[in-house]
Amino acid sequence: ALPICGRSNYRFVVRGNRTIEVGSSSARESAVAFFYQNPPVIWFADGSSLEGNQFAELRNAYPLYEATKIQTLNWAGINLRKESQGPARDQTSVQARVIRELKTKDYKLIFDDDGKGEVADIVAVRIVSDQNAPTSIGVDLYHCKYSHGDAPGRRIEDLYEVCGQTQKSIAWVTSPDKKTDMFTHVLRRESLRRDAGAPSRFEVGDEDQVLMLREMSRLLPVNFKIYIVQPGVSRANASPEQLGLLSVTENYLAETYQLKLGIIASA
Repeated sequence: ALPICGRSNYRFVVRGNRTIEVGSSSARESAVAFFYQNPPVIWFADGSSLEGNQFAELRNAYPLYEATKIQTLNWAGINLRKESQGPARDQTSVQARVIRELKTKDYKLIFDDDGKGEVADIVAVRIVSDQNAPTSIGVDLYHCKYSHGDAPGRRIEDLYEVCGQTQKSIAWVTSPDKKTDMFTHVLRRESLRRDAGAPSRFEVGDEDQVLMLREMSRLLPVNFKIYIVQPGVSRANASPEQLGLLSVTENYLAETYQLKLGIIASA
């Protein structure tokens, strides 16, 4: 018999002859029981959601995202289908193109965090000052995604995954401690990369810079902004479906933790 857990009107089932558990080595429980106690919320592209069997329809549709707010880059020489630069720092990738652009800005730290367990593909940090005295820390998270076509188009699939990754970023802003933890995460990721004998993840800055920013984050406000980078989207020719999904994502970030969203795409 399949492991089953649920109410009279819905249930969770493990498919196949498998045992699936969640938790730590000292406290584990079946995935079925876990999801029964913590039913996942499934968000749909139009902003409606499903939790258990409770479907919450969006009562008032959000206005479409304003295409004029989309920032553009020149992607000449870039393989739009190649997302990550990797340890070899492939300069034809989407991520490497964005990093080159960011290096022209006033960031004190630019970190390649791409990979499993990432905060974002690129973490960029600036210090905001007033009359030479620091007043806050600005953290910009760039989520890059490859294009599903060789040229920009009106493909909604170009945005589904990256919009989901963007919404997951709220995990790092839920408390002041989490914001400080992000800098510890950066140090840990760099250590793991170095231990593997691979090149540094730092594009601008170093460990000492991160340690300084971590200490500053205990005293100063840390303000996040999240960016979606998708060269497969065209500002001039974005579809209503694409703009609708961007609008849902923008409003979700704003309504949960007052986070701002930026979009970088093709002209």
